[in-house]
Amino acid sequence: MNHGLRTRLPALPHPHLIWLRSAATVLLSCLIAQAGWASAFLGGEGRYLDHHRVGAWVTLVVAVLSAIVYVVLRRSAGPVNVGLALAVAVAVTVQATLGELGGHRALHIFLGVLLTMLGTALTSWTYRHRMPEEGGAPVSA
Repeated sequence: MNHGLRTRLPALPHPHLIWLRSAATVLLSCLIAQAGWASAFLGGEGRYLDHHRVGAWVTLVVAVLSAIVYVVLRRSAGPVNVGLALAVAVAVTVQATLGELGGHRALHIFLGVLLTMLGTALTSWTYRHRMPEEGGAPVSA
């Protein structure tokens, strides 16, 4: 064992990226949980419908709060990420409304799949995103 070598921990990302990445991760977790509870309900486990209903409200709040984080940090987030965050918030609002109205199961399921894909895109773009250079445009890897 060589005690002369010191391991260096990687530097933490900029605090704005930590906020953006955290918001995206929590939002995607909510979207995936919603898909899981919905699939359990559709698979015959009726008790998961209440989880899905409560989860809808949690997901709506998280989506709106995440969109606010992206708008507040828009210069750090960049236009693509802000657009994706706003699109997710709008789509979650439509999805929750469809769920409350009932009778639109096929559309609700289809939009749920699209929402999870949109949330995945937001998360992926956010984790790949780099802070804008001084005086320059955001750089995405």
